[in-house]
Amino acid sequence: MLPPPRPAERDLSESVLSLLRGEAPAAQASSEEIDRCLRRYECGGYLHAAWSAARRLDSLPRDWAEGIRRTHRKTVVDNLAALAEFRRFAGHLAEDKVPFILLKGCAYLLDLYPDPGGRMLTDIDLLIRRPDAGRVARRLAGAGYTGEVGSDFPENRRFEMWYPGAAHCRFELHWRLGLPTRSDLDQESIWTHAVPGILEGISCRRLAPEDAVLYHVLHAADHYFGPSLKWTLDLREMFRKWRLDEGVLLERARAWRCRTALHLALRQLDKVFPGAAPPRLLGGTSPGPIRSLLQRGYLSSDPLSFLTVRGDSPWRYPQRCLLVDRVLDSFLLTLQVMSRPVSRRLAGPPAPPWEWRD
Repeated sequence: MLPPPRPAERDLSESVLSLLRGEAPAAQASSEEIDRCLRRYECGGYLHAAWSAARRLDSLPRDWAEGIRRTHRKTVVDNLAALAEFRRFAGHLAEDKVPFILLKGCAYLLDLYPDPGGRMLTDIDLLIRRPDAGRVARRLAGAGYTGEVGSDFPENRRFEMWYPGAAHCRFELHWRLGLPTRSDLDQESIWTHAVPGILEGISCRRLAPEDAVLYHVLHAADHYFGPSLKWTLDLREMFRKWRLDEGVLLERARAWRCRTALHLALRQLDKVFPGAAPPRLLGGTSPGPIRSLLQRGYLSSDPLSFLTVRGDSPWRYPQRCLLVDRVLDSFLLTLQVMSRPVSRRLAGPPAPPWEWRD
């Protein structure tokens, strides 16, 4: 469980919440405290865009205004460097005629964030098809890229590659979205519904809006909805700037088994921005009374935190079972986690994609 915030930390949280709602912060803080707070919540670029658009940034207390500007400048530099890496990376895919779908933060730069410093990029995620994974990995390895797989590979259906350097950008390549024991995303319809886009002069595809929302909330649930606020801010911009069909969202959330993740993401959105979550979606995804009662014990009283667990907490295991739609999925998920060490010992370490011979 997350410890209750110390009074000074809570003051900072409440100040950030005020800033997100267009109000001046009440707490006085040092530059170091402000920088640390903005890094934790990953919202400095968003605040810069909002307060600059309203021509009110200079009205803030000096330390807050300067902290927001510093964060924005760093985000611009980091994002432009990542986009330069994307141009080189995508060139390899184009030469091999490998189709891909741009995912998450990088895709949101196409229309949700016109300011390149408005949204921090941790890495760049792409969806490719499974038959292309081995040859893409080998091509990139031959071009000098380094690769890495996680401890839950290949169950997670993804791997990372990056070009070594002082400020390298990691590319996470997925060949499936969602895990069978947690959701049931229709993989073929994702490709069929994907829409074209152009980023940095590179032609690509991106998820259809409704698909993007559902994959987005599943990803946020995988990270227990925090501590970063960027996923909540993304969701807010989706509802503000995209024409979303609420009926399609509800039906697809049911079919893809991600109603719980959507409901919790909407509740987090409503906590930060009251009234921002569409009532029809909140009501249409509401869990039953028993699940609601169990979930209540994990909700945080902190102004900006949503759940009381983190990804490194032992309490994440019972919480994880409350983030999936079906009781059977909870059982299968627990069984998979418990059996992984044994199956790994029996089968040996899996070969990474750059060693595959398709």
